[in-house]
Amino acid sequence: MQLNFFPINIVAEEFQIRTVSYTEDLLRELRDEYNSSHSFFRYGDEIFISNKDGDDLSSIGSLQQVNINEQSQVTSSLIKHIFFRTFKERFSNYIPVDFYPFRFFSAKTKDDLLYNVLPGHLKNKIAYKKLIELQLRIIEVDGEKKFGFLINIKRNWIFNKSCLELHQEGYNLMGAEVLHTETLPGLIDVLAPNEEFVGIISSISGTMAMVETNEGLKEFLLAELFIKKSKFNIGNYLSFAISEQKSEELLRIIESKRSEVYNTKNLYEEIIRISNHLFVEAGNSIMFHNKDGFRFTVADKPLSVYNSIDLKTPTFIFDPSGTKINSSNPDKGLSDYGPYDTLTFDIKNPNILCICHRNNRGNFTRFLSDLKEGIPASKFFKKGLKRKYDFQDVTFKIKEIQEYNTEAYINAISSFVEEENKPQLAIIEIPIAFRNHSDLLNPYYRIKAKLLSFEIPVQFITSEKVTMYNEYILNSLALQMYAKLGGTPWVLPSQRSVDREIIIGIGHSWLRKNQYTGAEQNRVVGITTFMSGDGQYLLGDKVKDVAFENYFDELLKSLKQSIIRLSSDQGWVNGNTVRLIFHIFKPIKNTEFDVVSQLVRDIPQYNIKFAFVTIGNAHPHILFDKNQLGVTKYGSSEIKGQYVPARGCNVILDERTCIVQMLGANELKTSKQAMSRPVLITIRVPQGSYNSDDLNNFLFYDLSYITQQIFSFTYLSWRSFLPGEEPATMKYSNLISKLLGKMRSVPNWDADTLNYGLKRKKWFL
Repeated sequence: MQLNFFPINIVAEEFQIRTVSYTEDLLRELRDEYNSSHSFFRYGDEIFISNKDGDDLSSIGSLQQVNINEQSQVTSSLIKHIFFRTFKERFSNYIPVDFYPFRFFSAKTKDDLLYNVLPGHLKNKIAYKKLIELQLRIIEVDGEKKFGFLINIKRNWIFNKSCLELHQEGYNLMGAEVLHTETLPGLIDVLAPNEEFVGIISSISGTMAMVETNEGLKEFLLAELFIKKSKFNIGNYLSFAISEQKSEELLRIIESKRSEVYNTKNLYEEIIRISNHLFVEAGNSIMFHNKDGFRFTVADKPLSVYNSIDLKTPTFIFDPSGTKINSSNPDKGLSDYGPYDTLTFDIKNPNILCICHRNNRGNFTRFLSDLKEGIPASKFFKKGLKRKYDFQDVTFKIKEIQEYNTEAYINAISSFVEEENKPQLAIIEIPIAFRNHSDLLNPYYRIKAKLLSFEIPVQFITSEKVTMYNEYILNSLALQMYAKLGGTPWVLPSQRSVDREIIIGIGHSWLRKNQYTGAEQNRVVGITTFMSGDGQYLLGDKVKDVAFENYFDELLKSLKQSIIRLSSDQGWVNGNTVRLIFHIFKPIKNTEFDVVSQLVRDIPQYNIKFAFVTIGNAHPHILFDKNQLGVTKYGSSEIKGQYVPARGCNVILDERTCIVQMLGANELKTSKQAMSRPVLITIRVPQGSYNSDDLNNFLFYDLSYITQQIFSFTYLSWRSFLPGEEPATMKYSNLISKLLGKMRSVPNWDADTLNYGLKRKKWFL
């Protein structure tokens, strides 16, 4: 396998660099006077000075000896500055978009997907271009730290018409979301102008516009404003400028190129061409250097990687004694053995409320019959919900509505709950058109909120699927419904250990008014989901929506109450060693470390060890397997997955970091999905000058153990029988956070309802 990492060879392990004590005024003065030939960057209390091609500044500060690895941040800054200046010398016509990550647009017309189809007056004004990005990283290669550049390629919109030009053309700018552009001092023709997303245009007078911002109405020059570069906004302008039909045609051209643009083999070859362009000249490696003697070259071939963990596909278990197992297919295991908790699950005759439009009752009842009894000729859903999940019976109570509107659904739900025993689940038919509603007015969220207020999970199905369902749709729906009722379809083997273990997903989302510059993020909502080591969903807890300064206390209270409840449920004994592994999407500074360190002190009867692990795909690493020539989907000649590593392929980047390919060639749905990034797994440590003398005694650092566990938990989402890209802990927390954010605007909705009867049910699937 190869990583999109191009190693840097630094000529010497130590180098000299001039430094001077930092003050803000001095840094500004030095940049103002010498910025054309020198680079100045701050680290700690010092300013570091790199002389690229100017006069000696020996009268300023003193020379300092630096080891490239011991002071890696200084080395990194120096590499970035020298690379930037060398790039500007070699490619003077290019204006980079950003200094770091270093980004620039390709100048080749073939890399603009719209160039050949746009009318002449719009060429280079509007474009969909290749954006090249470089990020400097340090990874471990054969036990040694290695600097290198990660190269990525994206496609971005370019829209170079200012709002002044649009206004002069007669384009309606009222209500348009706009960016304010400003060229920073000293950076004309060096970096592209800085852009800030400021707000919405409310009025125009001459060459000035009033913009609704988060700081109230502000006035800007129209010449400094540009519409937000989104597909929707640019499509609207193209409809105005060249007709709606032509606009839709251009957008379809971009969509038609997806297979080519996102083909991993093509991406690999493009990255190789870019590396040769940037790091090689006349067949020789370019020597990047400054006048102080710091010198390095960059390899023109990506790093071949071998250091990895042998990840195993988990076994699926369907009974508490562990005798009913399937080693490859949870769906077949369910069909053969029934669900894991079939003997203890207390809902054997679920009472299900079903709501449909009166004009669709015939199709809806046929759908319900096949869902319950199964499809005899089916390969995957022959038994149906009733027999596959070992129910004695499934009772459907059908209510009709006459209109697809919120009031009709709410009335049907309220009347049923008043007249009948409260159902354990609801199945609601809705039109696909609900997707076009805003979150604020969407009946989907209002219906869901109403049912959840009665502690009733809900399964939605669109009217279109009611008439066009198949065995695959029914199979997934039945799985989700069993989980929403509180059932456990299957579990995984527990990794043998004398330690007790709980895996906890922590999700949080900031509550902000909008995306414009200056929007306050003064409240935060937290989510915690708890699972046992074998993957059983234990409970979920919603931390109250609170001001950030109170988040610490609320998260601590939530975790403490949940741990005490679980210790009682599972019969923990004083002195037990308990391992808590926290899965987090993105930590809030050191807040979570503070919370759990305090939790450990507040529950001294147990010997608690813990690890914080971040899991995500927002990173620049890509893995390539040149031996993967692609696979074909059953019944199709379309090749997908060229150069995509197999699921489970992974690389250890350092002692606390690993990347794992979660979607291999076989897991990709189509060739349009070909560029699949691995998941980045990182065991976190406190950042900055965090001071806790006993923290190291609490921390758990086993990267191989944690990576295998996360890989296994990707088979547990119960949204589908197929493995996912993220473990169930994070999947669940993210689904809950997203739904709660969408339902915040529903009148009279109280999210704290979820902390009662629904705590142990997967209502969010």
